[in-house]
Formats: sequence, C-alpha cells, structure tokens
Amino acid sequence: MDYNDFELVAFWVLCLAAALPLVAIGTYVHVRRGARALDWYMFLGCLGSIVYGLFAGMAVGAVFPPPYVPGLSEGKGLDMRGISLVFGSWFGGILGFLATLATFATSKSVRWRRHRRAARSARVHTPGTGQE
Repeated sequence: MDYNDFELVAFWVLCLAAALPLVAIGTYVHVRRGARALDWYMFLGCLGSIVYGLFAGMAVGAVFPPPYVPGLSEGKGLDMRGISLVFGSWFGGILGFLATLATFATSKSVRWRRHRRAARSARVHTPGTGQE
C-alpha cells in the first residue's frame, strides 16, 4: 500500500470518524439520559465537530507525513500530497455537525410527541366520572 492508497483510505475514515460516533452518542443520550443532557450533547457535539474539522487532518498529516520525493523537495513541482487529509477532516467536521443537528432534532421531536400524547391521554374523557 503506497501513500496514495493510504491517503484515500484516510480521507474516507476522516469523513466518517466524527459523524458515526456522534450519532451513536446521541442515541445513547436520547435513550438513557434526560432532556438536559441532550442540550449538552448538542453544544459539545457541535463544538467538537468544529474542532475536529480544523485539526484532525493536520494531526493525521503530522503523524503520517508523505514520503520524501527529491523532485518535489527541490521546488520542481507542486506538492499536493496530504491535501485530501485536510479536506477529509473538513467534510468530517461538517458531517459531524449535521449529524449532531439531525440527532438532536429527531430526539427533541420524539420527546415532544411523547409529551403531547401523554398530555392528550390525561385529558381524555372517561365515562362515568362526571368530567367533560
């Protein structure tokens, strides 16, 4: 596997590495925690996605730098290796942000619908009680 293959795999991993865990964490927060924890999830998820988008590509590029090529190091060409890592982290940050928003909105709508059904069932007229 050469650096071009690694860069392609790393691009797709960086694109999905923020969104998938955020959806899983959002589902966990919806099922196990209260509405207040969901607000914290929204805040921290969006903030984390922004930080991820800014720094994840550069961190991967620093850990796995492109191999040395004499022609490019002498200024005889434009070295664009590693740019897909930065783009992958940007796309991953945007996808993570959108996944956080979608998970938050879905969870809030489900909670709102449950609350509304419970309130409506409490107001239902029960025959024989004299309530109308």
